[in-house]
Amino acid sequence: MKISTRTEYGIRVLVTLARVEDDRCLSLTEIAKREKLPHAFLEQLVGDLRRADLVTATRGQSGGYRLAHPAAEIPMAAAVRALEGPLLEMPCAGAADLEHCDRPQPCSVHEVFQRVHESLSLSLGSTSLADVAASAGGPPYPIGVRRRRVAEYSAMTGQQATQQQARNA
Repeated sequence: MKISTRTEYGIRVLVTLARVEDDRCLSLTEIAKREKLPHAFLEQLVGDLRRADLVTATRGQSGGYRLAHPAAEIPMAAAVRALEGPLLEMPCAGAADLEHCDRPQPCSVHEVFQRVHESLSLSLGSTSLADVAASAGGPPYPIGVRRRRVAEYSAMTGQQATQQQARNA
């Protein structure tokens, strides 16, 4: 699964709004400045976020955008779906979607993609916007943080590969 720049930027907008302390509105200009994002692109994104009832807009001098619900009540699955569409682009990937498959019997890869879909749904559904806002390092990550995270990820995937090789031996 590839997460598009559109989804990354949209989630960054939501995180920025979740971090506003006094429930005030933020203008797109202020969000763009804080996150170092292109203003014109954000206008498109907030439209999708509004249609998905994740943000609300207020007009006027002190207007702008705010979350439509508390951050703890917004699952990341809803944010990703609003910005990206279905979590997995496969006609029969959902638990109730097997009937959409045009094959007479389940294909050889159905089960693995079913597990991927369930894993994504569970992981994104159990992670709230508040969780992300509390743990996010902020824009943009300093080079030291990026290097540390890359090293941690490499070490983790290296350990998993070693464990997998040991299981297969």
